[in-house]
Amino acid sequence: MIIIRNAKIEDIEGVAKVLKESYNIDDIEEAKKIFRDELKKDHHYIIAEQLRTILGIVTWTVHDLPKHQLAELNRIAVLPEYRGKGVAKLLFNGLIKKCSEFYKENGSRLRKLYLLTHESNTRAHIFYEKMGFNHETTLDNHYYDEEDEYVFSMFFDEEGKTISNSSNKS
Repeated sequence: MIIIRNAKIEDIEGVAKVLKESYNIDDIEEAKKIFRDELKKDHHYIIAEQLRTILGIVTWTVHDLPKHQLAELNRIAVLPEYRGKGVAKLLFNGLIKKCSEFYKENGSRLRKLYLLTHESNTRAHIFYEKMGFNHETTLDNHYYDEEDEYVFSMFFDEEGKTISNSSNKS
């Protein structure tokens, strides 16, 4: 059984492994530093765990203040050997649940969840669209020259159900 839970600092080895295997990170020590630094900056890490093995992570941040009702999905990553097995979907559903709970605990609600991804990352685009995101806009040469970033967004009504983005472009 796969458990979805908030990460703790004690999860550093498993989280670092996922980061290193999923992103352009040189070594495990760099990945550990990223995890520690992001926790200090109030990044929320959620993990998928099975038999004490961390299979994947999803991270998110509050955009500005909770009263603004915006959250950014920073990354979602699954170890290569567990990809295509529903782990990312479990992580995404856990993100929505935990993110909504956070906003409720802070006297607000989640209105919009958004993310940025490279234009060339078509595998991610397909996943995000399956999860209910819509491509909202394109940022030209945002991080790198010659590589645009796509902004994907998802909106929620007052009950926390997703609503169509077509009438909510911002």
